[in-house]
Amino acid sequence: MNDSDLLQLKENYTNMIIDGMDMDSLCQMAFDMLMDAYKDCTEDEIKEEVLEFYDEEMFESLMPVE
Repeated sequence: MNDSDLLQLKENYTNMIIDGMDMDSLCQMAFDMLMDAYKDCTEDEIKEEVLEFYDEEMFESLMPVE
């Protein structure tokens, strides 16, 4: 199997898995993958990303309430 065939196999398998999921399962998977991606981020790194895509007001709204 060449690289192109392997990529197509992976894409086909991924699509099969997604097609078999309901919306709650898809949302849970997205949540888990994003949390995994952010697990090692510092406060500064998260803030930088929020500010890159949103603004200071959004960042403040995401802060935990004490």
